[in-house]
Amino acid sequence: MTMNDEQKKKLLERLKKLMALSRSANEHEAASALEKAQSLMREFSITEDDLDLADYGTTESPAVFIKAGQRLPIYAGMLSCIMESAFGASAVWDSTGREAKVIWIGPQSKTEIAAYSYTVLARLLQKKRSEYKFVSLMQERSPGRREARADTYCEGWMMGVRSNIMPYQPSEKEKRLSDLFTRQKFPSLGEADMRGAGLSAGESS
Repeated sequence: MTMNDEQKKKLLERLKKLMALSRSANEHEAASALEKAQSLMREFSITEDDLDLADYGTTESPAVFIKAGQRLPIYAGMLSCIMESAFGASAVWDSTGREAKVIWIGPQSKTEIAAYSYTVLARLLQKKRSEYKFVSLMQERSPGRREARADTYCEGWMMGVRSNIMPYQPSEKEKRLSDLFTRQKFPSLGEADMRGAGLSAGESS
């Protein structure tokens, strides 16, 4: 039987409930739930990975630092790497549409907190950068030097943030599932640019 995405989603939700019941203290209820779950998994060719991946997804956040088509500054890439390390979600930069954005990939709960934290810190850093340029670089006549020095300030600010972050250590299973979900969701995702990962045109649709 061929299922569409919505039908598969409902089936996976049902299976997750059955698997939860299979851990019931009531032995009869647990055995019955496990039997039903195994029967459905055989009937619809659902694997344990399929069940685990039902908890994986994507969350988008605004890029903040760049507009569509612009190159990613180093400090923006540093921030996304710090969020990846802190929360165990992967970041993909997408500047192919009308608005640049960051797509967070991984367990849904982790992508949501990573997206929120990135947005808060990105807007704070953007404000700090503007203040630094106005207060500290007023005497700098060269626009190029002003931008370069502001970039260096932002990179130093991000290094300070990184020193206060305790990295999250994903399990081997989490790493494998994240890689599997990413390959399924973005099958033609290219190699990361040295200043941020990107999507080819249309890949994020």
